[in-house]
Amino acid sequence: MLGAKPANPDKTIDFVRRLQHEDGSFDSVCVAYYVVTVLHELGARPQMPFERFLVSLQRPHGGFGGLEADIESPSELEQTLLSLKLLRLVEHELSLEKTKNLILSLQNPDGSFGRSGYSKLGATFHALVSLNLLGFDVRTLCRTVDWVKSCEIPSRGFRATPDSYDPYIVIDDLYYGLMCLDIVGEECRYPSQTLDVIARFQNPNGGFRRSIFLGISTFESTYHALAAASAILSKSA
Repeated sequence: MLGAKPANPDKTIDFVRRLQHEDGSFDSVCVAYYVVTVLHELGARPQMPFERFLVSLQRPHGGFGGLEADIESPSELEQTLLSLKLLRLVEHELSLEKTKNLILSLQNPDGSFGRSGYSKLGATFHALVSLNLLGFDVRTLCRTVDWVKSCEIPSRGFRATPDSYDPYIVIDDLYYGLMCLDIVGEECRYPSQTLDVIARFQNPNGGFRRSIFLGISTFESTYHALAAASAILSKSA
């Protein structure tokens, strides 16, 4: 996004390749996703095939990995989305009808996605991207689009749920909200205000923090901020 190239790509390639085990597996699907994606961006490939590892992660219900989101995971569909992205990257053929049905079963009456009726912006984002990868026309999910739109407010960009009035804002929610709208072909209603909010996450060192109030800069939050801002600016270009 910044038009920059890493100074030592060969060292990065050597580093991420060492994260793959001799049998082609990885410590987690998250590690696999970032390793394979980094190598792809740098024009390289993993040392060993990893498709068997991916296939082993698919559960009888159709999802990949567990459906219990831990405290550090944005949603119970994160592992499924990362697996689908990897399968698409290697053009691997796998029966995924169960996966689509599982994701659709997690849709709540208000249109959002999340287990046990708990609406989550992160889960809704992962569901929409996953369904899109599976060839499902996400623009037909009108209730979902309306729910995402109801999370948008001019003063804070996006809140976690429509009925949340917590002043604690995180860059994740802005990213998920804007990306949800982008994937269904919609635009945010308050682009200039949202850009102003994103700018408030930036630290003096140039990076972005997760909280609007304080915190250290991280690569993840910086990516979320830049991707969110790019989504808005691309619409006005």
